[in-house]
Order: sequence, then C-alpha cells, then structure tokens
Amino acid sequence: MTVRPGDTFLYSFPTEKKHLHIVVEKITSKNMLICAFVSSIVKGRGFDKSCVLNVGDCDFIKHPSYVVYDKMLFFDAQIFEQMAENGYIRLEEHLSDDVLQRVLSGALNSKMTPNNFRKYLEDNSVQHAVT
Repeated sequence: MTVRPGDTFLYSFPTEKKHLHIVVEKITSKNMLICAFVSSIVKGRGFDKSCVLNVGDCDFIKHPSYVVYDKMLFFDAQIFEQMAENGYIRLEEHLSDDVLQRVLSGALNSKMTPNNFRKYLEDNSVQHAVT
C-alpha cells in the first residue's frame, strides 16, 4: 500500500469520535505524512474559512465542513500503513486534484496552520514547482 496526498481516512483521537482526515502532503525525505482532519460547520460556532468542503467534494462529506489546520498531525508513513492494515485507520476515497489543491492552498493560507507544518508545506510546494 502506498499512501499519497489526497488520500482520506477515518481515525480517532483517544477522547474523540472518528473524524475524516486528509493526507495533505508527504515529506518523502523523512517518510512522513502531514494530515489534517475535517469538521462539520456548526451554526453559531466559528471556524477557519481557509478551506471549506461541500457535498460533492468527497463522498464522506454530507454537509458543509472545513479543514482543521490547527490540529494537524505528523504520521510516520510506515506506521500509518501498519495502522491501516491492522484496522486502526480506515481508508476512504482519494480526493480529486482540484479539491486536494484547495486543501493545500488552505493550509498555506490559514493563520491556524502551525509553523512546523507550514515550513514543510512551503518547502514541498517549492519542490513541486521546480520538478
């Protein structure tokens, strides 16, 4: 199994329900994945508007949602694949290129993206532009 940017999966933190997550980027030199989860937009509750996802952007999305950049995760790609094989992570669909590009742009534009993630995303976007 090869995990790549745009793959989606269900994963839960110990105290939370399962959320849809997106593999935002793969840092090949470190064999690391940068992932962010998706949350529903709830009327009256603020949210990061950097990347809103709607019905049709992903089969799993049933109502307007947003990418939560301030709680991004690093995953070792090999451990991620082991977790998927053991059922701790349930793989879902792969996002279209245009939706993935919106997610990446949102991560680079969001004021909520932590600096350590931003650095890797900026470095990788420069590498993608050069290649």
